[in-house]
Amino acid sequence: MGARRITLILALSGAAAAAGCGGASQRSAQLGPAPVYLSADAAALIQRANAWTSSALQAKGELRMYWSGDEDSRHVNVQLYATSTGALRLNGRRSLVGTIFDLVGNGVEFRLSVPDHAAHYTGTGAAPAEPDADRPYFALRPHHMTEALLPELLPTTNAPGSFVIAKTYPSRYSLLWMEADGGTTRIRRQVWIDRQNLRVSTIEGFDADGCIDFIATYSNYLGGGTDAYPGRIEVERPWEELIFRFDLTEVDRNPSIPAAAFRFLELPPGYRLLTIEDAMAEFRRSGGN
Repeated sequence: MGARRITLILALSGAAAAAGCGGASQRSAQLGPAPVYLSADAAALIQRANAWTSSALQAKGELRMYWSGDEDSRHVNVQLYATSTGALRLNGRRSLVGTIFDLVGNGVEFRLSVPDHAAHYTGTGAAPAEPDADRPYFALRPHHMTEALLPELLPTTNAPGSFVIAKTYPSRYSLLWMEADGGTTRIRRQVWIDRQNLRVSTIEGFDADGCIDFIATYSNYLGGGTDAYPGRIEVERPWEELIFRFDLTEVDRNPSIPAAAFRFLELPPGYRLLTIEDAMAEFRRSGGN
């Protein structure tokens, strides 16, 4: 039982101008037409940023997880249910193998079933109190997926303790979600919006110390409406040096999710039940890296 394998399941993104009279026209032909950029004020940008988010999600597609700089072409087919409260049901399968894993989390605790290990792993949504510098990826939790699948809504009105600052760049807009507490102001989120289509292209999340917690990129939107959902969601977590990517083919926003979807699976006969922490300690005792 490798630590990385467990965690990957868990925690289941002619240059020179010609001289002479024809130089300008040649440059124009090489560069092509100038892009058309759309304009929007802060209120409209926040509305667009919030348009495709929702309180619940049901989707099918593929999931890839790999270490930064070392992309792995392997994938699993997934079916998922998720809510903005952090609840997640993620079933991973391969056509010739069947279920690879089944992850169920209710936003507070989770259970990961791995048939190949004949084991169920349990854990809480809270990260370890003492981060493991050698194995930081072991701190991954289900909500690290749901926070990218169903991003928090940006506040539509500014208040002294929470406000949004809009900035304009040549090809995109930036929305900075700031929070102030006791005279200290910190950035909570930065949302980038493409000026050619006014769609969210990137969300950067920051921790309490102002360091980047995750970078999520969004593309291949399914449909042409303002509330279209992205077909590709790629999330990089710099601390864990991990990337996970969803390529979705079916999406149902705000579905009626049955309560059974987030019910923990029963422990089959012969299966072991152990915490993620116990599994890691056992792995270390066996001399694993």
